[in-house]
Amino acid sequence: MVATDEPLSIDELARRVQLPVRTIREYHTMRLLPPPERRGRLGLYGSRHVQRLQLIARLQRRGYSLAGIRDLLGAWESGTDLMTVLGVSESQPALDETPLRLTRAELSERLPALEEAALGRARQIGLVHSHGEDHFVVRSPALLGLVADWVGAGVPLDQALDVIEVLTVDLGALARQLADLIVARIWEPVSATSRAAELPDLLRRGRSLVLQGAVSTLADRLGAALAERAGTSGDGGRLLAALDEIRVGAVVDSAGTIHRRGDAG
Repeated sequence: MVATDEPLSIDELARRVQLPVRTIREYHTMRLLPPPERRGRLGLYGSRHVQRLQLIARLQRRGYSLAGIRDLLGAWESGTDLMTVLGVSESQPALDETPLRLTRAELSERLPALEEAALGRARQIGLVHSHGEDHFVVRSPALLGLVADWVGAGVPLDQALDVIEVLTVDLGALARQLADLIVARIWEPVSATSRAAELPDLLRRGRSLVLQGAVSTLADRLGAALAERAGTSGDGGRLLAALDEIRVGAVVDSAGTIHRRGDAG
């Protein structure tokens, strides 16, 4: 397929990239495709749209889901390094967020439902922390965004906070258990050897790898648990379909070649 600098209607674009018009509209809805140039009521497309659709097709052939492609493109366009997007950098934990400092007004703008009583609970479970008289620190902006998404979809705030509370409490218990094991099985044995000087670097690198490994493992376990729960849900078929859409559908071999998960050979 050859890119073009001539403006295209959506029908012409669909013929150029051999996709149904319906699919292109779905890509717009999913924010996979930039909006067309508007000339009155007519939307016109150009070479960047052709190239974006070709890229989406290549990534799909390599096993990426549409949701994964959207996240990849979004992070890439925001200036994130590709190695960080893929979570393979070991020099700094790609998955460890920078805490976000917000005023009360800014916090309310991000999560309007967070009134005084709910704010107290959000502090108690660690979603937000007071920072001086007029500011708050959000340790995980991702979790704040997750709660905002759920509340925006009509979920009561207290129910959304129930989920975050289970996550933070159970992760705290897991962290303490891991800390005991790391000190007893890793730190103290190595500190008693001639390689004790390596411990700070070992801990620094280990922190990154534990974070990345924990996220991958939790993603798989959560997906499996949700799929199991779908069997007892009133709308289990839709849940299973959504899980299939967002799953990581690819594996990479030692040479860096990406394969669709489940392919033989």
